[in-house]
Amino acid sequence: MNITIIGSGPAGIYSAIASAKLGNKVRLIEKNDKLGGTCVLYGCIPSKAMLHPLFLKYFAEETGRELNFSFSEIQKIAKNVVNRLSKGVEYMLESYGIEVIHGKAQLKGGNIQVGGQTIPSDKLIVATGTEKPQIEGTIASDDLPYLDKEFSKVLVIGGGAGGVEYAWLLKMSGKEVSIVEKSDSLLPYLDEDLKKAVTAYFKKIGIKLYLSSEITLGDKPRIGNEELPQSDIILYTFGRKPALEGFEELPHEKWVKVDKRMYTGVNNIYAAGDITGTFTAHEAIHEGFVAGLNASGIEKYYNPEAVPKVIYTEPQIAYVGNTKGKCVKINMTEIPRAIAEGLTEGFLKVCTEGKKITGAVAFSHDAENIITLISMFINYGIDIDKAIDFIEPHPSYLEAVFEALLRLNS
Repeated sequence: MNITIIGSGPAGIYSAIASAKLGNKVRLIEKNDKLGGTCVLYGCIPSKAMLHPLFLKYFAEETGRELNFSFSEIQKIAKNVVNRLSKGVEYMLESYGIEVIHGKAQLKGGNIQVGGQTIPSDKLIVATGTEKPQIEGTIASDDLPYLDKEFSKVLVIGGGAGGVEYAWLLKMSGKEVSIVEKSDSLLPYLDEDLKKAVTAYFKKIGIKLYLSSEITLGDKPRIGNEELPQSDIILYTFGRKPALEGFEELPHEKWVKVDKRMYTGVNNIYAAGDITGTFTAHEAIHEGFVAGLNASGIEKYYNPEAVPKVIYTEPQIAYVGNTKGKCVKINMTEIPRAIAEGLTEGFLKVCTEGKKITGAVAFSHDAENIITLISMFINYGIDIDKAIDFIEPHPSYLEAVFEALLRLNS
């Protein structure tokens, strides 16, 4: 079977691999010269590469030492990582016998065309991702790793996940940072305890917050009648749109509509990743994997429940499910490993309905792993009685999970 995939981001890569492993002839079309999509070239990977030395700076400061990196230094690290991983994607696809075609694809009458030529396809998987916001006078997070400009003052518009992560990054790299958010807290869509803690922490580390505020952009940005202090750059952190150019005939309102098999309902066309309205690379990976299997004739459903979400500040911010029902809160000041390492900022909150774990939020060091463990319990329907039998290493931050389950089980 001929399967054609459009886009080389996480969704495209893993739909291609899933399809190729089942013996299909797979072609992947990418409009850019480099492979990897937004994740590798502009988002997840360069941001984590830039954050890594800043985490070292943070930990050094926690022990009373000083460690500094210039913004150009962390940009250089990011660019090297991007090039390495993009090449890695190329080699990985080649190892599976996947043909890569560079060019702009478009869908016409159910067929894929590149440069006026029709690519023979039995099944199509569209994984074109999203496009950054284009707001005059601003930059997007995609631009930060490649920004060739000296700057010291940054105005961040939006206090959601992207705004929080990049504001922390910029603050730790020595910039003067302000955030404008229309709600009365950062991360307004998340748990009340979490958003209050994060908002207070950002104020504590010296990030200026303009909450319950709507900004008017222009030569001199304003909030109401108040003119904001001059900034060197304005970072706009939300408003990404699906990359639908050439694929307008797919069923969509804003995002492309798919069922739990990632099928669009049109001919033999599937879609996966951010174009369907997901916003993390790990969701895109699993959507792509499911799309590749179903396009190959193997029925597999994508389960969006219990997906862990992480915001890479320090302390980390992570969450899964919902915080309804009976909840307990474990402060990191109670966890021996956190005390030993002097990283006692934050907490874990776990919630249940009866014996069922419904969700959790964590604002702490190692929140990523804490919440991933809880997401596994939720995903596999492991209730408190069984989850409490999981043996965490001692001392570890994971012991916060055990402490929470003990109290919920009382």
